Amino acid sequence: MLIVKRVENKFELEQAYKIRIEVFVKEQNVPEEIELDEYDNIADHVIACRNGEPVGCGRVFLQDDYARIGRVAVLPQERKKGTGKLICEKLISIAKEKGAKRFVLDAQVRAVGFYQKLGFYVTSDVFMDAGIEHVRMEAVIQ
Repeated sequence: MLIVKRVENKFELEQAYKIRIEVFVKEQNVPEEIELDEYDNIADHVIACRNGEPVGCGRVFLQDDYARIGRVAVLPQERKKGTGKLICEKLISIAKEKGAKRFVLDAQVRAVGFYQKLGFYVTSDVFMDAGIEHVRMEAVIQ
């Protein structure tokens, strides 16, 4: 059984950080010093657990007139099972509770199709972030 929930304590936040380290730092070679950043302190985080085991995470925070989604990570064995979609839906729900209608994220180019299925559209040219090709994407979700 898969449950996606808002992080409620330090232990759950540390589980989310471990997933991010596993996916972004170890798998994708993102430097650890830029993976965990100052936005972690102001963001709402979510964690996905399958049968009680952490398998994915993400974060969202309000910035200017929009909500910024980021650090969506799913462990390799959990991919293609709908986990990332549920994480994003939970992040959007949390931001909507706070009044957000406009959402922005920087997607790895290989994940563009995933985010398009959630209603996001590309708003930038390709740019490099942590050595990985990204594009900015936005969505208006009522």
